[in-house]
Amino acid sequence: MPLDVICFALKIGGALCVLTGCWGMGFFVCRGMSRRLGALRELQRLTLAMAGEIRCMSETLPVILEGMAQRSGPVYRDFFESVSRSLKKGHGQSLASVWNAQADVCFIGGPLNPGDVRLVKRLGEMLGSHDVQMQLSVLDLFASDLEKRIAGLGETIDSQKKVYGGLWVIGGIFVVILFI
Repeated sequence: MPLDVICFALKIGGALCVLTGCWGMGFFVCRGMSRRLGALRELQRLTLAMAGEIRCMSETLPVILEGMAQRSGPVYRDFFESVSRSLKKGHGQSLASVWNAQADVCFIGGPLNPGDVRLVKRLGEMLGSHDVQMQLSVLDLFASDLEKRIAGLGETIDSQKKVYGGLWVIGGIFVVILFI
């Protein structure tokens, strides 16, 4: 086999690797955006379930949060379990302080961005400082705010996924052209 054919085959193989890698990075970025949206939808579902538990079961928040941990997926399970466990131990800490501390620990490296974590912290601050009726009002208000946030984010993410996915592929094509 002549050396020119081997060099051409290596260039084509390298180009395919670069294109595949860039496409994969675009896919990875878009998947992260979808995971964030899914996590916020799960938070909305859990918020509504928490309001239902408070209305119907008349249980304490540690028991309700333990139930939320059993209902939630991997993003929120550890958070609700640890908040419930800390509140049951009763070291004199308020719900807001336990909630905030666990939010700082449990959401590191997850799909939620810092703004989303602040939103979750705000829920804990509002939830722990009111009676049952106000807690229900806070949860309903939080769920409706979250619904608006999810709707806006869904539209933004759909357009960003197209842009980012395309940019990674175009970037890969540019790199291939640059090196060929």
